[in-house]
Amino acid sequence: MLGTVLLGFAAGFRAGNGLPCYVAGSTGERTSPGPFRPSALTHVVSGWTMLLVAAVCRHFADTASHPLPAYTAAAAGVLAVGLVHARLWRADPWGTARRGTTSSAARGGGVGSFEDSWISFSSGGTTAWPRP
Repeated sequence: MLGTVLLGFAAGFRAGNGLPCYVAGSTGERTSPGPFRPSALTHVVSGWTMLLVAAVCRHFADTASHPLPAYTAAAAGVLAVGLVHARLWRADPWGTARRGTTSSAARGGGVGSFEDSWISFSSGGTTAWPRP
């Protein structure tokens, strides 16, 4: 039963994490708190992968023998990742803004201003980084 609970929690956590990533990528959202390059394609692929892992965890969890613990653990996993997202989804936990790899929209700036200043900066211009 411990395996059922752990796999149920993992399935819920991965499904709760994969769905927002997949939807964000499908709608063209580029910003994320993830460690990968911020792009819509990255969102779709990582979301799809997490949903696939959730399906595999669900498949190997023995939900037929222990349905209540399995589904309770899955619900706890969805809740846990939801709380993580509530805290970090629009933040910058990996420090990508300091390295210049996220858009200014993620930090509350105007759309395009970060990219414009990056182009100006990389071409030798004196444009300062946009303020958060």
